[in-house]
Amino acid sequence: MRKTVGPDLGVKASGGIRDLDTALKMIDAGATRIGASASVKIIKELDK
Repeated sequence: MRKTVGPDLGVKASGGIRDLDTALKMIDAGATRIGASASVKIIKELDK
């Protein structure tokens, strides 16, 4: 994602992000924001 839009534009990843592993993969791919209805579940996984 980051390669396509460059360093100055924020990238929001959303849709199908239901766990921490997927969220981290999106961040690794260049996302600066995550849109997830499972955000509470993701944060609880992060706390473990």
